Amino acid sequence: MSQTTSKKTQIIGTETYINRSTGEIEDFNVIRIEDADFNFDKFWVSQLLTAIDEFGNQKIKLLLYLIQNRERSNNAIIKTVRELATETGISKDTISATLKILETHGIVKRKTGVIFISPEVVFRGSHNNRRRILLEYRKAENNVVSIDREPSREMEAEPEAKAEKKAA
Repeated sequence: MSQTTSKKTQIIGTETYINRSTGEIEDFNVIRIEDADFNFDKFWVSQLLTAIDEFGNQKIKLLLYLIQNRERSNNAIIKTVRELATETGISKDTISATLKILETHGIVKRKTGVIFISPEVVFRGSHNNRRRILLEYRKAENNVVSIDREPSREMEAEPEAKAEKKAA
């Protein structure tokens, strides 16, 4: 089931305006139109998945890990399959198979070293933030990927560590 966005119209009240060309005073209804999410159910994924996680299915454990460890600003997980296997204790074959299933169902998209979770499945933030993340998610279909993320201290320290090894 796909979520849709609709316009929400709210009547604010009546205001009086002067017509510049005729000088007549006229009353108008004032309305506010805003985009709104429509036709979706809200549920707390982490609570649901934590309960399901106790069943022991490795695929569910991976999905829970991805949701809990995504970058909140863009719904991305910047990890390779090998890194996911090391951090979760799940085999690389199971991770690859699970990601393929999630891709087939439109839950994730993958690029080398990056997994994007669809903002139509889970996201945190405002309606406008969801729309921004959705645009980024759709750009991933066209091989246009931009990740707004500050480098971790580990990543910054790596070149120094390599330089020290070469010097030794």
